[in-house]
Amino acid sequence: MVYKLSNAAEKSIIEEKFESFFKYPNLYQPQLVIDGLVESTVSICTMENPDVIDYAIWGLMPNRYKESWQIFQNAGNTLNFDLEDLKGPIWTENLLQQARGLTIATGYFCYFLRNGEIYPYYVCLKNEEPFYLASIYTQLEDGFLSTGIITTKMDDYLASFHNLDKVQPLIIPESIAREWLDSSTTLKTIENIIKNPPRLELKANPIAGEFFKNNILYDTILQPVHYDDLSRGMER
Repeated sequence: MVYKLSNAAEKSIIEEKFESFFKYPNLYQPQLVIDGLVESTVSICTMENPDVIDYAIWGLMPNRYKESWQIFQNAGNTLNFDLEDLKGPIWTENLLQQARGLTIATGYFCYFLRNGEIYPYYVCLKNEEPFYLASIYTQLEDGFLSTGIITTKMDDYLASFHNLDKVQPLIIPESIAREWLDSSTTLKTIENIIKNPPRLELKANPIAGEFFKNNILYDTILQPVHYDDLSRGMER
């Protein structure tokens, strides 16, 4: 499960990187950690407006949903969806065809369990630039968007430092971003992307344990740290 992201890039870097513009530029603030377990917003491009960066509440809720985010999350966690999840509840069954999004991030977090202790890892592109995460979205009764991140099977690289489950977020490279958001792209093609995720150049490093144990946040929280009994920091 992916429940914490990072989007630490400045607005100008994101807009230049993706050749898109924020719908509400004055609202954007870089965030070292976006915690999905509390009501948080993420930056997203949608099928309706692929060249506009909007905001969405992380934690998918049904179209035209009227009540609070917390009420729905208490009923069921909707931060992440795999392909089978999307074929389940009737309220999600058409979203993969009709409401695909690209959530912008600069990294996400994994966890390695060893000798009874959990070590947090920060994962990002090797060049540390922002990237897209595959997502789906809905529009709520008040007009806000909500979104869930799409996950896929974990590859051997990520499995070497994340052993709490077997899924990873689906990163969409810029080369197929337009195809992902194009309404004419077939569902078969989309499902094939999910089942066979594109390979990107990533790196991962352990970070301070306070991130996980005490939920402490400070300016250097994403910097690599060394653990005597854990020598895992690597690139693909």
